[in-house]
Amino acid sequence: MTKVSKYVLSAFFQSFLSLFFTLFFLVTVITFIRISKLTSLFSVSFIDLFEMYLYLLPEIITYILPVTFFIALTTALFKMSKDNESIVLFAMSLSPTKISRLFFYFSSAISLLLLINAIFFIPISKQLGKNFVEHKKIEAKVNLKSSEFGQKFATWNVFVNEVDAKNGYEDIVLFERDKEGSDTFILADSAVIDKNSSLLALDLLEGSVYSLEESRLRQIDYEKLKITYNPDTKEIKSNAIFEYWYLALINKSRARDLSLAISVALFPLVSYLFAISFGIANLRHESPNVYLNMFFVILIFYLIVYQVATMIPLLGTGIVLVLFYLVSHLVFHKKVLARY
Repeated sequence: MTKVSKYVLSAFFQSFLSLFFTLFFLVTVITFIRISKLTSLFSVSFIDLFEMYLYLLPEIITYILPVTFFIALTTALFKMSKDNESIVLFAMSLSPTKISRLFFYFSSAISLLLLINAIFFIPISKQLGKNFVEHKKIEAKVNLKSSEFGQKFATWNVFVNEVDAKNGYEDIVLFERDKEGSDTFILADSAVIDKNSSLLALDLLEGSVYSLEESRLRQIDYEKLKITYNPDTKEIKSNAIFEYWYLALINKSRARDLSLAISVALFPLVSYLFAISFGIANLRHESPNVYLNMFFVILIFYLIVYQVATMIPLLGTGIVLVLFYLVSHLVFHKKVLARY
């Protein structure tokens, strides 16, 4: 790589990092505001907020990285054009073709990273986030109080006579009626909720189980009894990613998600020639509105891919990406290669 190429890359990375961290900060603030709404459902600590933020991080990267790359490349080249540095670079043998080849590799690498993020990390992080929220909701629901009726743990109605200082329960009664109409009572001298395992559990100590079936009453005495409650969560398996995206073949909503994920991930690759076309300009002979051009390309791309992903996903998305890339080639040849 020549010194001239390194200079162009240095200008690009300065613009890219500045814009990326600015957008990242703004989106992070919005994300924390969004997360804070969950406090109306359950209490969360700072660690809980940070954990939920980590689950949303792959989506945040998907939102800001493609747009950041496109805007940073355009503005970096346009700044060099305004300072007449691009003319000097062309005189030093760095042609627009070499610039396009240079950023083709970078845009391909970024699109590949975004594809990996969208296909692998986002589905996993979404499910982990749902599991986390579901566990927190269940923990909030099973915050049992003394001398209150109508409290539930899983399918059991619960009455607690007393709650001690360590969140243990004294003199607890559980009642359940199954689908066949039989009644089951559980009495316990004490109990405690176990939140450390993957399943939520109620540990009962020193009590009896009474089961009323038709006209017969059964009694079982116990020293320790554990009642588990499995919240509405899904285990992350090794083939979970395949199962998640396989639904795109039969589920229109999942097909739309897959189409959008692929389209957004490939945006840097299909738009880098637009960025170069807008950034390289001779300001003595033209007055390009580079910011309007950038906004127009981003808006048109996202509107089209969203509509296509909704109506004709997968196949339509592939056609749109190819056409968008071909149009960028035409603009690049007409606006840049024909002049420099």
